[in-house]
Amino acid sequence: MLKLIPFAPAHFATLASWFGSEGEVVRWGGPAVSFPLDDKQMQAMLDEGKGERPARLCWMAAEDGMLVGHAQITLNWRHGLAGLCRVGVAPKARGRGLAVPMLRLVLDAAFALPEIERAELNVYTWNQPAIRAYERLGFVHEGVRRSSVKVGPERWDTAIMGLLRAEWLSSLSK
Repeated sequence: MLKLIPFAPAHFATLASWFGSEGEVVRWGGPAVSFPLDDKQMQAMLDEGKGERPARLCWMAAEDGMLVGHAQITLNWRHGLAGLCRVGVAPKARGRGLAVPMLRLVLDAAFALPEIERAELNVYTWNQPAIRAYERLGFVHEGVRRSSVKVGPERWDTAIMGLLRAEWLSSLSK
């Protein structure tokens, strides 16, 4: 059974091992992370999760004792926004359909916070497997930021997708 566990320093080496290039780490973490993913960057993510109203929550997904995924949400308490981000499935666990069930758990956690009205995300437009997973969860395409990220010599477009609390709750009753 898939479950979320809080991301901790004991997970740093495992998560870092999932990314072998700048492109892979930026695909996962966006333009704010750099390759190689190191303890300092991951500790900064954890530090954002401190306090009564954390700015970020991070999890590892485990199945039968094996770490198979990672996901985060950023929290904008003032506007009631949860930003789904840094979603990844372990290389050895890919192709098994784990992303959607893992993200259902993450969205359940986000919408369990009464202040959260909307979940949103950015995804590179060429990342069709991720886009299909987000659509299965009920996310709606809202726009594209063209040529928004530079990775090596390439420029990547970023799609913006959103999901409202009422839409999420409606999907649970189906």
